[in-house]
Amino acid sequence: MTTTEQKQIVFIQNALPPLEDGTYTLAATLSVPGQDPGSFPATATFVVQGERFTIQATEIDSVFPPNLANGTFDGVCAHVVFNRCTLPWERALDTPSSPNAYPGSPWLAVLVSDDATAPAMQNVTAKDVVPLGTPIRVAGSPTIVGTGTLIDTTLSYGAALLGTLGYGETPDDPCTVIDVPIATFNQTVAAAADMQYLAHVREVDTTDGADSDATAEQHAVVVANRLPPSTGVARAFLVSLEGMADYLPAADGTQSAAIGSSITLVRLLVYRSWTFTTNDMDQTLEQLLDNLNTPAPPGEPAPITALRLPIGASAPAATRIAQAMANQATGTLGAGDGPVLMQNALLMGYVPLDHHLRHGGNTVSFYRGPLVPLAIPSTGPTYYSGPDAANAYNPYTGMFDVSYGAAWQLGQLLALQNAGMANQLYQWKRGVTLQQACAAEQALLTARLQGARLFDSVLGRRRDALLAGPPPLPDGVADWFGNLASLQGVPFNYLVPDERMLPPESIRFFYVDPNWVDALLDGAFSIGRASAVPTSLEAQHAPTIRRVSRARMGRRAANRRVAAPADPPTTITGVLIRSQAVSGWPNLRILGFSDAAATQTIAAIRVAPLSSDTTMCLFGGVVAAVYVREPPEQLHHGVDGTTGTYYTTLRSVNGGPGSIAAGKQYTSSTVTRITPCDPQGTHPRVCIPVRADGRTIQVSAAAAAIQARLTSDFSQTFPLGFTSAEFALELTKGVVEVEFTQ
Repeated sequence: MTTTEQKQIVFIQNALPPLEDGTYTLAATLSVPGQDPGSFPATATFVVQGERFTIQATEIDSVFPPNLANGTFDGVCAHVVFNRCTLPWERALDTPSSPNAYPGSPWLAVLVSDDATAPAMQNVTAKDVVPLGTPIRVAGSPTIVGTGTLIDTTLSYGAALLGTLGYGETPDDPCTVIDVPIATFNQTVAAAADMQYLAHVREVDTTDGADSDATAEQHAVVVANRLPPSTGVARAFLVSLEGMADYLPAADGTQSAAIGSSITLVRLLVYRSWTFTTNDMDQTLEQLLDNLNTPAPPGEPAPITALRLPIGASAPAATRIAQAMANQATGTLGAGDGPVLMQNALLMGYVPLDHHLRHGGNTVSFYRGPLVPLAIPSTGPTYYSGPDAANAYNPYTGMFDVSYGAAWQLGQLLALQNAGMANQLYQWKRGVTLQQACAAEQALLTARLQGARLFDSVLGRRRDALLAGPPPLPDGVADWFGNLASLQGVPFNYLVPDERMLPPESIRFFYVDPNWVDALLDGAFSIGRASAVPTSLEAQHAPTIRRVSRARMGRRAANRRVAAPADPPTTITGVLIRSQAVSGWPNLRILGFSDAAATQTIAAIRVAPLSSDTTMCLFGGVVAAVYVREPPEQLHHGVDGTTGTYYTTLRSVNGGPGSIAAGKQYTSSTVTRITPCDPQGTHPRVCIPVRADGRTIQVSAAAAAIQARLTSDFSQTFPLGFTSAEFALELTKGVVEVEFTQ
């Protein structure tokens, strides 16, 4: 396992939307010289509306620490990653009509509390966060549509903010809230001046991530200002602080003078909550990845790394397998031959499954999916005419191998399911058939006319058109078959027919069986055919379809096209990962190498989540080593040390001094500075100040201390100021990267 700096991420201060949420009036005037009246004014009103009482689940990419995770999370700052980069700045933190302004500060915040004292969430409506008796109107209308119900001892967003709702909002809109005791609010919520540092944007490279329509993505990240308990359960809340700047506490947690003495609770809108536990369990990303395939399954001598069923014993020797097969062929099976033959089948990736025969009756047949534990040569026929032709029968055991027959049938069903593609394919087949008929007719006419060019105005145009050959396969059809060749749309139980092949917390390497894929493609290509004879259109064009499909693999996703090989790979391999690491850290980066030393990279054909905790990666070549890397959009912030001596180790912001690259962590200090967090004064550390509770970071003070040390001791410059981007860089922890080899 190694931890290295991530080089595929850019920190950006913010992503301010062109227009904040609100009502706008557009005025225009047309002037016509020499006419009375010569001026024609016009106005139009439009509304920009964003989330307020709820945030759609699809807007949130992930949270950290993951929900219900257990691990060494002391010292980390919880955060939320958003799919829309402007969301934290689409509303204002500033209190309406206040002279205090905090431009560029987010309106969203992450609060962290101990689970035992965490406020309970309540389902209420919009009028329940409006002060009692306040008339509620909708923007642009004088009509009162409701009245606030919040009692005067509870502070919320106020009449100035919610007394007039936006278009589409009503007093009965459902929402979720928490009522925070005023003392807890003052102790744990960030100061208004701190908020500017607690949200930023990350631009990340997607090349090694899941298939994406973009080669780079931007994610907004909102970070908590409070650390979880050193041991125990913590609860995190994503809340709205819209319009509450004047009510936020001072840097040291002192209550704002704007809050009256009668206030006992503060009601906040909640959009997401989750819990995690700080303990010595092994559910951090590094520990989860390190523990894949550990320990070995019962009866197995070592952890399984290939995609197959466990056999409960050591693999039989090749000579023993050969002897058992010879005995089977001669009908002289011994007492120990049966288990050896079954173990051999399991080692080859086969699974015995119930088989319901077409004409009634039941039996047991072998099935093996496209993901197999060993290399399979491409030795199938040039065209599978049907599922029965693709099935194999073993006369010695009386069992069928239905692997390729199942693939053929599945391909046909998937093609029939996609009506648009099926219609395009039918029209192409019809065009090819017509072209072949015209070519045959033209050949007959040419022979009968002995080459004479008669009726050239008619036959000449047709003859010239025939020279172009049959119509090309439509791009939409070719792309669909390319996706199918990379196993998109194939149900999971066809890929992994038995759950024991991929147990929880495991990684499995595999080869892709080219014959299985050929049968899948032939089945899809069979729809709408007239016959299955060797001279049929399907039989003639099957090799072309197979070739085109493989050439299109991995080219529809934008981040796959960046490294896609010019020629289709002859061998495809890959890995399956089933782990809490996948569910807790979506979009893991997966890099493949053709050598165990991890020096020669292999282009990924497809990287796709198959379920909430399972992901699959296909490589165009034989993969020998795989690096699994933490997603850059989920890199977490945090501090080191213990209560009272928290610190962060500094990183270079814009390069230097000397040859130190931007983003690289310093290893030593250029100046001796003795501090509580560095008694020797030799480390590139900055102490992180906290409030009296020992866990709530004084963010502005920390940012100022970091900036001062970087400027004075490391010659770093900040032409645009020290913003949330620089603060995020300095508090970001190292990237987790774990290597697996077959």
